[in-house]
Amino acid sequence: MRFRSWLFVFTIAASIGIPIGADAAERTHVRFVLDWAFEGAQAIWTIAAESGCFQQSGLDVKIDRGFGSGDAVSKVASGAYDIGVSDFNTLIGYNGAHPNEKLIATFVISDLSPTSVVTLKRNHISKPQDLVGKRIGDAQGEASRVLFPAFAKANGIDPAAVTWVTIAPNLRQTTLLQGQSDAAAGHLFTVLTGLRALGVKDEDIVLLPYAEWGVNAFGSSVIVKPEWAAAHPDVMRAFVKCAVVGVKGSIADPKYAIATLKKFNTLLDDKIESASLEFSTTKAILTEDVKKHGMSAMEPGRLDRVLAQISEALQIAKPAPSDVWTAAYLPPHEELMLVK
Repeated sequence: MRFRSWLFVFTIAASIGIPIGADAAERTHVRFVLDWAFEGAQAIWTIAAESGCFQQSGLDVKIDRGFGSGDAVSKVASGAYDIGVSDFNTLIGYNGAHPNEKLIATFVISDLSPTSVVTLKRNHISKPQDLVGKRIGDAQGEASRVLFPAFAKANGIDPAAVTWVTIAPNLRQTTLLQGQSDAAAGHLFTVLTGLRALGVKDEDIVLLPYAEWGVNAFGSSVIVKPEWAAAHPDVMRAFVKCAVVGVKGSIADPKYAIATLKKFNTLLDDKIESASLEFSTTKAILTEDVKKHGMSAMEPGRLDRVLAQISEALQIAKPAPSDVWTAAYLPPHEELMLVK
């Protein structure tokens, strides 16, 4: 079964023009940081690695876990990593605060941002307005915290009407469960999976995804320094092609996706991470827009609305689309289609 899965992914790679048999000595070393740990939603990257796509494309990619979008942005901006994954809106905020050190997105993984606030039924919070006066736990610089002003504004509440409990990302669920916060902000799949792992039943969890409450923003994206990308155009094109291979492979064979993920994190629970991957695929990646237009379509009207909404909420100048996004390294449109 695993051989057939590998063969399927290998076939995808071949079908979109990945060269076969790149010599190890000629591969370009790439330092790549994720936005989070090796969990379900990250399986697209372990598929890309385990399928041989990176190697066959002439790349030697070292993949490291991240600690949130803010962490990934900082590491790419500092030059510690060449390429990273970050929430698109965190990138907008970073560029607004660092106009002379801008980063750029080259591929959108999640068509809808999985930013959210998650709470428990016992806290009697069922809508954004119920958060007024409440404590929300999250890390400084994490995407959902950064984007909270847009979520608040879209729902008619003052962003300053909540109290933030600053904690490490891995403590959000525990803090919520122990009553030290009334809600947790964060990546929807990560927080939900964490609560499930602590034994909380789905019927006791309340989800407030920003995408369902007025913030129709893009999510996880591949980010890079524009100067580095311009100096390594072939590397960027190959990297994005392999990202597409990873996405398609995770949709075609989720079991194989989790099997590759466990090579990077042997402590994973198959059932929990399979549910996380399915949630990510159905809720964030394979949206109706993506089904119609393909990945990274970046319809200009929607992009403009996102830039206006996020920049207003973050109180920064609205960036030009070219300041935050480039399609220069995408494969042909037909290769970005996930539904035929």
